Amino acid sequence: MVNTLAVDNEAKQTIEVLQAELKKTKERLQAVEELKGQADAGTAVDANIAEKLAQLKNQIATLEKREERYKAVFAERISVFRKACCSLFGYKIVMNDQQQSNGIPVTRFILQSVYAQSDDEKLEFDYESGSTNIVVNDYTSQQEIAQQVDVFIKRMNSIPAFTANLTMESFNKRSIC
Repeated sequence: MVNTLAVDNEAKQTIEVLQAELKKTKERLQAVEELKGQADAGTAVDANIAEKLAQLKNQIATLEKREERYKAVFAERISVFRKACCSLFGYKIVMNDQQQSNGIPVTRFILQSVYAQSDDEKLEFDYESGSTNIVVNDYTSQQEIAQQVDVFIKRMNSIPAFTANLTMESFNKRSIC
């Protein structure tokens, strides 16, 4: 099973490494161009510097292309994963990085059932350091949903049982109507 957080973190790390490498290469290119400018001021340009300059420009172009390819591949894989989750589990999933009031980063997952009767029927969960907590919102504050949160999440400590039960209830309501 593909861990979307791991894929996302791996993508971010790869892109950060590529961006750091690209920055270093650009700095080296700038230094070489400055040397070339100094050489142009009164002396002939050393063929070695011109060759090095061309190599660095090619390296920058290669790194920029690689970064774009990685971004495209990771975006496509994440899209496939989200579509598969929706198809398999009945929830559209959106993932956002946020910060808690204490500055600690947290990932917020927003789930919307394919059987939801309105756009307001969304579940929100904060995921941080391996711990997942439901976020109270207008939808989860409704009496019927709040009771399910109490039973399945607070008492039984099972988010999967909560989402499965909610899916079945939404499916049944939609099928009956």
